Amino acid sequence: MKPSPSRPSPPSAATLGVIRLAILLGVLAFGAVVWYLQRRPEWSPAPGLDRDTIFYVGIAVWGISAAGLVLLRARWLRETDPRRRTLLMVAAWAVGEVPAFWGGVYFLLTGDPQRYFTGLMFLVVAFLLLPVRPRS
Repeated sequence: MKPSPSRPSPPSAATLGVIRLAILLGVLAFGAVVWYLQRRPEWSPAPGLDRDTIFYVGIAVWGISAAGLVLLRARWLRETDPRRRTLLMVAAWAVGEVPAFWGGVYFLLTGDPQRYFTGLMFLVVAFLLLPVRPRS
């Protein structure tokens, strides 16, 4: 009979902090690139853009992301296994990232940064709801 391999320990708080920082920097870098591109003289909003369709897609993105974040947080609060808690935490952060990237795409297509910044705030809320070190 073969011995079972030992289960890896969950990542350290420092590793999780690096993951969070990488997620945040990815969103900020995307926003910075969009901002830079729009400062070029030849930039203009996408021609023939149907803002209503993009707006409704955004509502769907926000609704699904908000529901996903609430469900992942509820499951994270109930979970006792540290490895599963870590998986749920990183998954929730990724869900929190989606509205920020959608806002970045909206910013790129329309020149309106408001949805990018509100998406960025959604990501920060995801970070606050699922902290690396839970409060005692």
